[in-house]
This record gives sequence, C-alpha cells and structure tokens, in this order.
Amino acid sequence: MSRTVQIVLPGLFDLPLYELEPQLLQQKLPHLNRFLRLATAKTNQAYTIDAILGNALAGHDSVQAAHAGLPMAQAFAESATTKAERLLLCQAIHLRPDMHSAVIVPIHTDQENLQDINIIINDLGDLFKVDCDINLITDGLFLLHLKQFDAPTYYPHILSVLGKTANPFIEQSRQNLPWYKLLNEIQMFMHQHEVNQRRLQHGLESINSLWFWGAGRPLQIPDSNLTWFCDDPLLNRFACSLGLAPRSCAEIDTNVNPADTLVIDLRLLELLKAERIVPLDQLLLDIDHRLLKPLLAMVHKGRTQILLRAGYEFDFALQPSALMKFWRPQKNLSSWVTTVDAP
Repeated sequence: MSRTVQIVLPGLFDLPLYELEPQLLQQKLPHLNRFLRLATAKTNQAYTIDAILGNALAGHDSVQAAHAGLPMAQAFAESATTKAERLLLCQAIHLRPDMHSAVIVPIHTDQENLQDINIIINDLGDLFKVDCDINLITDGLFLLHLKQFDAPTYYPHILSVLGKTANPFIEQSRQNLPWYKLLNEIQMFMHQHEVNQRRLQHGLESINSLWFWGAGRPLQIPDSNLTWFCDDPLLNRFACSLGLAPRSCAEIDTNVNPADTLVIDLRLLELLKAERIVPLDQLLLDIDHRLLKPLLAMVHKGRTQILLRAGYEFDFALQPSALMKFWRPQKNLSSWVTTVDAP
C-alpha cells in the first residue's frame, strides 16, 4: 500500500531571493532542487494556513476549505460542555491606516509589549464581561469565549494575514451585526486606552486592535492514523484535539509508519512576517537537509509520494516513477518565484 507525505511549507515561494547568493539556490539546496525538478505542478486554490491544512486533513482539494478557517480554538475548550462554536483565538495587532484600507501589522512579543498587551486585555475583559470572557493561553495569545452568539468562521490564522489589508474581513464582519458591533466597541476602547496614549508619546505603535481566528464546529478527520510532524505549539495542541499524536520534525527520519504523513513547518512564513531570528539562508539549508533529505529518501524506497503545499499558485506532487525522468531540466526556487525587487 502506498502512502502520501504532505509537506505544508507556506512562504517557500514568497522569499526575497535577491537576498540570497545564486550559488546557494543553484548548488547548496540539492534536495529542494531535485524535488522541484522532478515534481509535477498542479493548480492550487488554498493560500492560507487554514485552507492548506483543511485540504491536507481532508485528503483532497476542497473549494469550500479554501474559504474557511480551521476550528483551532476547539483545542482550548475548558470542558466537553463548552460550545466550540463560540470560541476564538486572538492576538494583539496594530492596524496601520493606508490610502483606502488598514494594514495588519504584528506587535512583537518583547517584555514591554507583552506587559502593555496584558494591561489592555485585562481592562477589556472587565468592560466586556457581559459579552465575552477572555483568558491568557500563552505569551501574547488569548482565548475569547463569546456568550451571546457564535463566532465568525472566516478569519484565517494570523500568520496568513500579517502585512495584508484588513478590508476584506471588515466587509465580511458587516454581515454579522452583533459581531461587528462588538468588534467596533473593542477597537474604540483599545484606541482610547491610556496605555496607547503613553505608547504614542514614546513613538511606539499603538495596540489598537485584535486579530481573531480559529472558530468553527469541532473538526472530525477521516484518517485517525495520520502521522503528524510539527514544531508549532498551537498547531500541535490542535492536532491533539483531533486525536492525533504530534511528533517533532526532528524525528522525521525515524518514521516507519506506513500511514499517510503530514509535515508542517511554519518557520519560513514566520521569518517573512515577523522579526528574523535565523538568517534566511541558514533556514533554507536546514529545511533542505532536515526535512527534504529524509522525505526524498522515502520516495526512493518506493510506495511513497510527496505533495508539497506552500500556499502558492501551484502545489507540487512527486511520484516514485518521476525519479527516472533524468531528462528534465535543472530547477530551483528562482525557476518558480517571481523575484521581488530589492528595496
């Protein structure tokens, strides 16, 4: 029986290639280049983390999944009686006014920012306690429990929207008047908060909004034997709520389970959306060696196919039979990415 290994690697085709040496792209990423050379491109419509994972967990491409979020908040339900449909994850953001929109900007989780966020959230929770409860999950991440209506399900994971305009989601929220009213009141409260007045005086970005996501009915997956590799704590908590047993990506080369496998690595997207901790070239080298090398070895052994999902206009599928197509021309990231001009 053959198995499918799906690699969820968002951001791979959005990288600023002008920052990288051509030699790195052409010679130092042999496993990625071999994969891109031999794999077959297939049209993709899933661009957010939620849509990609929704399709991956369903085992097929779903047009509906491409336009809906994943119910990640269900992983934090306090009890079996808690209505998962009324839960949302949330994180503080800065909405930066643009010409005709507002751009979603991250608030970095250093100690000063976290202290200010906690003050605002605590005051917000006291003021809106009739409408919702809001509780800390971990640094910078909170759980909102709505008391009077179900939560909207169209918001994707925060990493999928940072740096983008909030307008499409604002327009959607207008269709849900109770939610739209509450959201406006929360934003007005945050805008006027004394913490933000102090931050503006010190030249800091205001903490003027929250990004909500992760609502929806509890998800049931068709394959409970799926092997899950990921190092993201939130996604691993979500996997546990699905009855899966998460494993670290460092253990990929020990995987002998014949069942289908899902490998999720958000580091490239985190690098693109937030402050860089690891240089881009080092991260690509690590992904090439630690993820792609052992996965390609599984394809060489036969009965394993790889499907790369990166939130790009194409997904890439590699069958064992494709390893014999030596005539295909050499390819690397620059063969697919529309190079972003240097600033």
